[in-house]
Amino acid sequence: MPFSKHTGNKTRPNMNPEIRPVTSPAELRQFINFPFQLYKHDPNWVPPLKSSEAAWLSPSKNPAFQHSEVACFTAWDGNQLVGRVAAILNELETERLGAKHVRFGWLDFVDNPAVSKALLDAVAAWGKQRNCTVMKGPYGFNSLDKNGMLTEGFDQLGAMTTLYNFPYYPKHLEALGFEKELEWLEMRAILPKPFPSKITQAAALVRKRYKLTVKRPSNKMEMIRLGGLFFDMLADTYKHLPTYVPISPAQQAFYVKNYIGMLPPKFVCTVEDEQGETVGFGITMPNMAKAMQRANGSLLPFGFVHLLLAQYFTDNGDLTLIGVKEEWRKRGVHSIIFTEIGNTFLQMGYKYFNVNPMLEHNQNVLTLWKEFDHQVHKRRRTYFKNI
Repeated sequence: MPFSKHTGNKTRPNMNPEIRPVTSPAELRQFINFPFQLYKHDPNWVPPLKSSEAAWLSPSKNPAFQHSEVACFTAWDGNQLVGRVAAILNELETERLGAKHVRFGWLDFVDNPAVSKALLDAVAAWGKQRNCTVMKGPYGFNSLDKNGMLTEGFDQLGAMTTLYNFPYYPKHLEALGFEKELEWLEMRAILPKPFPSKITQAAALVRKRYKLTVKRPSNKMEMIRLGGLFFDMLADTYKHLPTYVPISPAQQAFYVKNYIGMLPPKFVCTVEDEQGETVGFGITMPNMAKAMQRANGSLLPFGFVHLLLAQYFTDNGDLTLIGVKEEWRKRGVHSIIFTEIGNTFLQMGYKYFNVNPMLEHNQNVLTLWKEFDHQVHKRRRTYFKNI
C-alpha cells in the first residue's frame, strides 16, 4: 500500500511486522532509503546525503565504531518496508555514566503502533543482552549528531543538522511508556539592521574590559588546525550537560575533515584573551535546507552545486555551535560572538537567523534573545524508559 501525505502511511490495522537485522550492504541501502519513501510528499522534510548516512553507519569509515557497538533493524509487512531503527551502545558514555544506556536513533516508522512497538522492543532486547538498564533517544553517537524528536513545529521547514518526523512519532513513544528526558528549543529571529545596539555596546565593553580579541581563520587549512581547539572548548562548555558524551580524537579528526574543514572561514570566529588563549568560539553556516532538498540525497549530478551556492541563495543563516569557557560565561563573551555572527549574516544579506537546538534551561543564550523579534518555532525532546 502506498504511503500518504502527512499521515505517513496506509497500513493494515492488524499488522504483525517482522523485524530483520541489517547485515548486508543492500540491506543498509534499504535502511538509508526508507525515509526518502516515507517523507517524499512532505515539503518540510530535508533529505540527508545518502553517502553521508552510509559513511556514518560504516565501521570502516566512522571512528565512533571504535568505541561503540551498533545494530540496525528494519520492520517489514510482507515485502513492504515499514520502519527502521538503530541501537547504539557507546562505551565512552558508559564510562562517563557508570551505567549502560542503549541509545536508539535513525527511528522512522509508518503510523501503526505495532511497527513502533516492534522496532523499540528490538532495541530493548538488544540492550538487555548487553546489560543495559535504560533505553533513550532519539540520539546519534554523541551530542554533535542529530538528536531529539520533533514535538512542535511540524509545519516548519526542517534543517540539515536536525531530525524531522511526523506528529504521530511522539504519540507512539508516549503510548509505549517512554517519558521525557530532555527538551530543546529552536528559535528563529528577524535579523535587525543594524545589529541591536544593546548587544554591540555590551560586546565592545566586554572586549575593552577584559582585553579580548576576535579572530577569524584566514583559510580552510587554518580551519582544520583550529579543529582540535574547538573540541577542547566543546568539552569544557558542555561536559556538565547530561547529554554530553566524550568525543575521541579519531572522531574529532573525522568531524573536522568532513564538516568543520568544509565551512567557509567567514562563518567561524574565536575570542582570545590578552595571553592569546581562546575563551570562546562561534560556528555558523548558511541555511542549507532548500539546497539539500534540491540535492535530494545525492551530490551527483548537480547536488554539490546546490550546496556550494547555498550561502548566496538563502535569506537566513544558522547559528550552529557556540562554546565559551566556564570561567568566562558570565562575563559577556556571548555578546561578542553574537555580534560577530550578526554582522557576518548582515554582510551576506540574510534577513533571518536560526539557532540550533539548545536545552530549555540554557539561560546564557536565552537572555540574548530579548533584543530580537523572535519566536520559538520548534521544540524537540528525547525520551527514556527503564528496561
